[in-house]
Amino acid sequence: AMMALALGCRAMLAVVMFAAVAGKLRRRDFASFVDALRGFGVPAALARVPPRARAGAVVALEAAAAVLLVVAPAAGLVLSLGLIAMFTVALRSAVRSGREIACRCFGASTAPVGVAHLVRNGLLLAVIGAGLAAAALVAGAEVAPPERLAAIALGVLAGAAVTRWDDLVYLVAPQPAGRR
Repeated sequence: AMMALALGCRAMLAVVMFAAVAGKLRRRDFASFVDALRGFGVPAALARVPPRARAGAVVALEAAAAVLLVVAPAAGLVLSLGLIAMFTVALRSAVRSGREIACRCFGASTAPVGVAHLVRNGLLLAVIGAGLAAAALVAGAEVAPPERLAAIALGVLAGAAVTRWDDLVYLVAPQPAGRR
């Protein structure tokens, strides 16, 4: 059961990372992502790096995490942890400062970052923690094919739901016209 949990967590995170990359690869969406990153501010150490290069590095790291979650699970989970933690710090800063920045996490969304995005990232951090803990507890264990299929399917569905987070939040708490 623990190995199935680890597998489901990895499947969910791989879908999230893959969707993040895919949503930013179209030229228009990448340009919007570059603009959104400017709104978050840049640490002094990265100020000299051109904005397109910073955005490209983020997309490359997300792609690496998606691949590693499949081929080198521990490395994929650790890279995912670093990325989501970094994103969460940037989101928290933007939310606390009241800056209206579109969440371009998965490409086309224009929803401004807010507490709901922090909740989403908290959920992702919890999934990463569960995946790391489960994998550590049962290192090398095998999962029977039916459990493997169920874990992957549930992970993929959960990942798909996370990629539609803004839409799910809108269904639960609709925003006034013009805020979506």
